[in-house]
Amino acid sequence: MLAMGMLLALGTLLLIVMLVTRSPANQPTSTVPLATDGCRGLPAFATTFAAEAGSTLALATDRTEQGLVLLTDSTVYQHPTWDAAGYLGAMAYDHMGNVYVAPTPRISLQDNPLAGVTTLWRVDSATGIMSPFATLAGEAGERNPFGILGLTYACGLDRLFAGTVIGSTPGEERGGIVAIDRGGQQTSLVTDLDVMGVLVVATPDGYDLYAGLARSPDLVALPLDASGTPSGPLRPLLDLTTAGATAGERARKMRLVGDELIVDLVPFNFSLQSSATGNPQARQATWGWDADLATWVVRASAR
Repeated sequence: MLAMGMLLALGTLLLIVMLVTRSPANQPTSTVPLATDGCRGLPAFATTFAAEAGSTLALATDRTEQGLVLLTDSTVYQHPTWDAAGYLGAMAYDHMGNVYVAPTPRISLQDNPLAGVTTLWRVDSATGIMSPFATLAGEAGERNPFGILGLTYACGLDRLFAGTVIGSTPGEERGGIVAIDRGGQQTSLVTDLDVMGVLVVATPDGYDLYAGLARSPDLVALPLDASGTPSGPLRPLLDLTTAGATAGERARKMRLVGDELIVDLVPFNFSLQSSATGNPQARQATWGWDADLATWVVRASAR
């Protein structure tokens, strides 16, 4: 197995040589990148709990319960179908409130068989029923039992984006980034690169797709045009260690809040080693947009 580690159930520079040069047409601008998830809707099934929610109404995959749960101030609710895929990790939801989750093994493969690791599941906004949505290409193996490690939804493109490590081995990266439309149709955007967290941000020229690498503490960016098609090569974005990340930490999840890029960090290097809870070692670091330098600069170190 690819060495020790821990994967958050929400959710070491060994990079295979890749194109990371920046073409003149894709130089970043001074305009702050904008979030693309503002259209996301509250699942209709969750409104049933709104009256009793108090200050809390949240979906979670990082607790001790297997599968998805809905939390309020007084209730932990789980639909009968929400544990059908075993333990879950990455999660995203769309403008209609449909929720998408990816199976992620924790301690053993008994609850998360290898055959199910590459399948995304969808929780219907209206009914709350969770069912298989799309199965990505490739197969997981005992040396790398992981599949889909990152999910994000981009409103303007109406697509999911998945970061994967499907089929990778100690000596070969076979993961990548896949775009998935509402019908489950898949488009491969990046191949032969192991990816964890993903995030799409809007830019003056279209979009940037941020990706947290699964084998080093780095972020890279892929420019996309207005239709979501790659418009240039991958380029380096951030070295997470500049904000205090360790060599073994990875970007599990990213989000934009105003002019800040917030990155959730977890230790990870492909093995099944975690505690009964999903995220005891999670840390967070923050970058702010510097318009003069047209880049992200550290605003708060990892803690």
